[in-house]
Amino acid sequence: MADKAERNKAVARTVANIRQLTDGKAIVPDLLTQIRAELLTLAAKKDLFSFQDFPPPEKTLKRRSCLYRLSEDEDHGFALYVNSADGSVNAPPHDHTTWAVIVGVHGQEENRFYKRIEAGVEQYGKHVVEDGTGVALMPDDIHTIHIEEGAPVLNFHMYGLGLEQLDGRNFWNKKKGVWEVFPAHTDIREART
Repeated sequence: MADKAERNKAVARTVANIRQLTDGKAIVPDLLTQIRAELLTLAAKKDLFSFQDFPPPEKTLKRRSCLYRLSEDEDHGFALYVNSADGSVNAPPHDHTTWAVIVGVHGQEENRFYKRIEAGVEQYGKHVVEDGTGVALMPDDIHTIHIEEGAPVLNFHMYGLGLEQLDGRNFWNKKKGVWEVFPAHTDIREART
């Protein structure tokens, strides 16, 4: 088990650095690249972020991933989570309505990127998030997340606004051939204490 006080200090330092980077500035891709660099520095402290401290959901549960809240401001800004997964995860194409940065700590998470077309979405790229890498997404960018069965993943997901506040996210429902609204995420485990 990691030293919680040391982990909390490292998280607080990282979030403070990100707040300072963004203070009074418009969020643009170059700024998200700087946020990603800060999160990669935190992710390099692997001894503070283990599967023992952030276990994936129990095998008996249908959901194969869960989120642990590491930090979130009182106004719900600068929300940082650990995503822990063990099992097949295939999220549909979706946006976030706020900026998002994902960086790897342990394992591999494939992110695929899409553009909107008349018939829904069309993939234009992909990137595997793993140790030392990450992706940055603007509010209207569309992506999917894919994790393979038997390949546990632990990574950071940071958003400009906490997931419980994001009740207007859109996802492409391929079966119905329509865009639908994701309900706000509510299955988040507290890890700030």
